[in-house]
Amino acid sequence: MCIAIPMQVVSSDALSACCRNGPEEVRVNTELTGRAKPGDWLLVFQGSAVRPMEQSEALQMRAALGALSSVMDGTATREGIDAAFADITAHTGELPDFLKPGPRGS
Repeated sequence: MCIAIPMQVVSSDALSACCRNGPEEVRVNTELTGRAKPGDWLLVFQGSAVRPMEQSEALQMRAALGALSSVMDGTATREGIDAAFADITAHTGELPDFLKPGPRGS
């Protein structure tokens, strides 16, 4: 399974950025997203930045990925899973913004 990972920019140039994923640092292509500055968050898929992210969204996604990892290695707790997926467990019956229909082109 391939998934995109939120990564934080450490340094950058015109076409790439050095990004941190936990203790690991990798060079990421930023041609699709434009120049990023240190501290910015990028959603990275297979070595390329797909889109910039707000820090809150990046941290929420990292928490969810961490929770999934703990499930896979057998160390998950109910409290940890509930905390990582609080946006889902507190479901209000309304779609999250990213799933709501947006303006359609003509």
